[in-house]
Parts: sequence; C-alpha cells; structure tokens
Amino acid sequence: MKRNITTIKSIMTFCLAVGMTSGMLLTTQSCSENLDEGEFAIAKEQTISDFLSENEEYSQILAIFDRVSLGHKEGASSLRAVLSARGNYTIFAPTNAAINDYVANLLGSGKSISDLSDEEAELIAYSCVIDNGTESAYESPDFPQEGGAFTKSDLNDRTITCEERTEEGSDTPYYYINGKCKVERTDVRLSNGYLHSVSAVIAPSNENVPDLIKAASNMNIMGALLHYTGWDAKLTDYMDVEYENAEHEQTIKLPNLATFAVAQHRYLGYTGLVETDDVFARYGVPAPQGFNVDAGGTLSNWDAVLAAIKPIAEGAYGTDTTGGDITNEDNPVNRFVAYHFIEGKMAHNKFVQHMCEYGYKYGDIMNPQQKEFSVDIWDYFTTVGSHRGLVKILQEAVSHDLFANRTCKYDVDGSYEQLSVVNKGVQILPTNGENDNNARNGFYYPVTDLFMMDAATADAMGNERIRFDITTILPELMNSGARNVTYMYFDDNNYFDNITGCSDDTKLLYLTSAPVSGAGWCDYEGDEFMVLGVYDFTLKLPPVPKDGTYELRMGVSQNSLRGMCQFYFGEDEKSLLPVGLPYDMRNQYTDQDENVAWFSDTNLDEGTIIEKDKNMRNHGYMKGPKYFNRNDGSGNNTARDYSGNVRRIITTQNLKADKTYYIRFKSCLEDNASQFFSDYFEWCPRSVYNGLDPEDRW
Repeated sequence: MKRNITTIKSIMTFCLAVGMTSGMLLTTQSCSENLDEGEFAIAKEQTISDFLSENEEYSQILAIFDRVSLGHKEGASSLRAVLSARGNYTIFAPTNAAINDYVANLLGSGKSISDLSDEEAELIAYSCVIDNGTESAYESPDFPQEGGAFTKSDLNDRTITCEERTEEGSDTPYYYINGKCKVERTDVRLSNGYLHSVSAVIAPSNENVPDLIKAASNMNIMGALLHYTGWDAKLTDYMDVEYENAEHEQTIKLPNLATFAVAQHRYLGYTGLVETDDVFARYGVPAPQGFNVDAGGTLSNWDAVLAAIKPIAEGAYGTDTTGGDITNEDNPVNRFVAYHFIEGKMAHNKFVQHMCEYGYKYGDIMNPQQKEFSVDIWDYFTTVGSHRGLVKILQEAVSHDLFANRTCKYDVDGSYEQLSVVNKGVQILPTNGENDNNARNGFYYPVTDLFMMDAATADAMGNERIRFDITTILPELMNSGARNVTYMYFDDNNYFDNITGCSDDTKLLYLTSAPVSGAGWCDYEGDEFMVLGVYDFTLKLPPVPKDGTYELRMGVSQNSLRGMCQFYFGEDEKSLLPVGLPYDMRNQYTDQDENVAWFSDTNLDEGTIIEKDKNMRNHGYMKGPKYFNRNDGSGNNTARDYSGNVRRIITTQNLKADKTYYIRFKSCLEDNASQFFSDYFEWCPRSVYNGLDPEDRW
C-alpha cells in the first residue's frame, strides 16, 4: 500500500497541528469526554480543580481548563470538569506569572489569555496534563532524573522530559521539565492525582528534528550539513495520514490471548546523535561563520567547512564516486550525515529497557527503579538512508552514562562486570543546555566525539555477538509508546515498514510482561512480538557492521500455544530461499529430548557442560543466555536455566555490511490460533562462535 505521509509543514496546512492532536485525544487517552454524576462522587479530599480554584496564583490555568474541552464533540466536558472527577492525573500547573510571560512572548505585550486562539489554549492545557489511567500519578520520586522522559505522554500525545539539576553553589536539586520549565513546587497530593507547579508554560515545539538542530546555538555545522545534503527536507515525517483517517476499533480479543488495545496512530520520527561545533573544531573543521537559519541553514564559509569534513567522511565511507554531489546518498559526506539519524524517536531513557537483565531487581514492574543497575545493557538501532548503518546504544551499570558504539570486555566467568573498554564510542548527553531538543517528530542529543562507522568501530562491533530486540528494529512500535506499557494490536499489516508480504491471516501483536506483573515470563527485556494465525510475512533485518560470516539465531520462549514455521533467507525479499527444517515452537524441553538435546547445568562439571553445549549446537539449538532472567524481579533466575527458552540457529551466511537481508516466516499449520513468537535475534560473527576462545554463555 502506498502511504500518504505527513510532514510537520504539511500538517499545518492539512489542519492545525495542535488541533489535530487534540482530536486524537479521544482514542489515545483514558479520559472520557462526557462525565456523569457518579464520576464526581469521590472522596471529600480536594480535587485538582478544587485546589486550583482555591489558589489565586493558578487562576489563569484554571480559566484555560474551563475554556478547553476534552475533544471537539458536541457536549464534550471541559478539562476543569475532567479534573474534578475520579482519575489519576499528573498536572504541571503554570503559575499566573508563567502564563503572562508566555502570552506576552507569543502575542505581544498587553495581551491576555482571552486573546489566545482555541488551538493556542489547547496547547497550553493539554501539554501540562498526563492521564495516568489506572496507575498512580507521578510523584517527584518517580520523575526521570537524567534527562529522560515520563513513560506516559501528555494529552497532546507528546513526550515530557525531565532532568534533575542543582543551582551553582547549592546542594539542593530541582527538576527541569522539557529543558526550560523549572518545577518550583512538587507533590501537592490531591484526591485524583498530583499537582506540581512550574515556572514556565510547557509548550513543546512543533518544529521537526532538523529545524531544532539548526536553531541550536552550538550546532551550526550540523545544521549546515543537513541543509546542503538535503537531509533537512527528508527527516520531516511525523504521522501516517492514511492510517489516521481509517477507522480502528478500540480493543480486540484474540484466541487464547488477553484483550489488546488497537493502535490508533502510526507515528513516524527520528533520533539524532549530533556533534556540537566544538567537537568538529577538535578535528580541524573551521568555526562556522554567517550561519543563516532563514536561508535554510547556510554558512558564509561553507566551502572551508566542506573541505574539512570531506576527508573525515571519506576515511569512513570511501572515496567519492558521485562527482562531489553531496545530495547523492552514495556520497561519503551524505552518508556521514545520514549515519547520525536513527529511525524512530527515542527519549534518552528509552534507548535501553531495564527489566530482566542479570542481577537487576526492578521493584515496581510498571515503574522500574532506575538507581541500582547490575550489568551494562545495550540494544541496536538502524540509521536512515539507502546505506543503512547499525548503531549500538549502551548504558553503563556503574556510571549510568549512555554511549553509542561502545564495546567492552566483561567478566564472563563471574557476574559480567565490565573489565575494560575496547572501543570507546561516543557519549550521548541527555540535553543540549538551554537549546530545545524535543521535536515534534523526535529528539536529538549532543555527542562528545565524532560519530561515524569508521573501520575501528566496524571491526569492534563486528567481532562481538550482536543481540537485537525485535522491537528496536520496528521503529513504529517504539514511536507508539506501547513498549513495556501495554499490549497492542496492529490492525493494518502495512503498519511496519520492516514487515512486508503479510498474508491476509497474519495478525501482528505486541505483548509486554509489565501489565501482568511479570507472571514468570522469560522474555529478553520483558516483552515480545507475536504473530497470530496462518501467517506468512517477511522481516527486514538490521545490517551487519562489517563483511564476514555470521550465524543468525532467534531467541524463543516456547509453549504449547505456539506453532510451527519454515524459515526463508536472502537479499531479495520477493525470492527468499528456505533454510533448515520447519521449527516447532510448541515444546518445552527436558534432558531426555533427543531432537534438541537441552540439558540442565545442575550438578554437572565444566567439561561436561562444554560437551553438552556442543551437542546442542550440533542439533541447531543453544540454551538461552545467562544475561537475562525470567521476569520475576529476582534478578537471578536465568534464561539458561529455563527449559522453555532456547536459541534456534537459523542459518550461517557470508554477509556484506552494505547489503540488506530478509527473513521470511511461513506457518506450517492451518490453525488460526497458532502463535509465532519473536523476542530477539542474534548476528553472531565467526570470530565469536568459532574463535580461539569458546563463546561465552551470556
């Protein structure tokens, strides 16, 4: 199906962007448009509306809540009425002074809230309210502290970020919302939520990622690179209008499964990892001069900047064969720019998922603790452009810092602590000072060094096992906000760009253990992607970092409801070749299973374990890794010890770094309730599975 994709600029002509998102509100939030008297029958404690009405300093936001309705249907309730009813709401209430400043900056001095358009009033109202649904509203101890985002979005379906800061000369921390709104008062507990007072109106930018980079005072060089390569015009997708205009049920019940929410939107977006001008200066790139945002991001000394960038780009991506045409995606400078942008929009604390890694005790599964990490955790993402690249994002357990393309050595005989850094990569900072990095269609983050796939990085990444969660190669799923929050059903088989060729009976589902309190699931990072029915579909795989021989493996948690499928693999998604025998996912294994040769490590000496691991590989299987646990919060019940969790070795192939590979899954059963389970995959290079040292069990 050919899609009609909106950009931020086209949204403004299609309909006012804020007005459109407020219309979406009816299907994405749990608030109800119309309230009956029973919903007002709550405890005698103050409601949010009561508190605002009794405190004069909030009279203006209360007036805006009175004016703004929850949606545009006739008879829709005002937000003031909604915030008088039962519920769990988190409110970041701007003071009168904050609203006066915002209105003056927006409309000019002498203007008041009565001069705001309906869309402008809605932006203010919706941006400061989070509906927590059946979960508790956010208290300040629940706030992200390191530039991350709240799990739930605001009523505009926009992400709210938070960072803990400390004034110079003071030891008292405070919170900053969206990089510009200081939280001046926290944790006013009310009967239907928590209220926090902020010093400025939360009004997220409607600009796209490239425009925010151009507007950043310290990123003029990347702003110019985006302009001159044409990537500023390519990174503007925001929403699939065709999907938006289709009718979608709210929920669906499927055979042998719980009720799923149906995806109401198909969001698109990007995440930029961007050098500041100071980083470029360290590599001989001259300071930018005459940067002109109004002219699209031009530089008066562009020729000198390009002359300095070109050898850097060619060192990583080869000699230019395009005749200097940097708008050509084969051009090394163009490839250098494209590699900075990941498909999908990721808040800083959403790149990796802390859920069930070895030794980690999450506490509250719906709001996992973020203070005590046990081992480094990482995942993989794909960059934009015709030359897709692989990006590894790693968070260190000790420092909590986030890095791109960092590789390390670990204590594989102990508890997997980091021993040394092999390739340092670049650190990803959570914010860009006072520059806004939260765009309509994603985020950007400053990095501390040049970011590219050079030979050293490719070699380091290409000599370690690459375990990627299936969710991170489905950016639309990441954009949906469903990850480790809710079950979701995708009622359009064209929902994912990286899933193609679906048969009519292919049903695409996302499941997470979080809403069911773990329940002993054995899923990497706590979630899974399931396909139901007499399925047939093809998955585009992420690229490998360098040429070589790799095993492709699939991690599976087996049970009797699963099905049986045939694998196909190759470069041509329309003509893939079968690999291996059909795979039956319905069994859990025992020591007596001769087909898989699964075994328990209990009471076995090291030599015997090594021999049994080899025997299992000879059957085309591996035990689950020690790296993650069953999702019970204990941190010590590993997948390796669970007979229902295995890795199936799908195929061994010679692969090229600049090629795209596909895998097709076709059901062997005529059963509409048959389940295809997918959790994670591994590209494992020959240097790991057949190296001088045995592959570790992690």
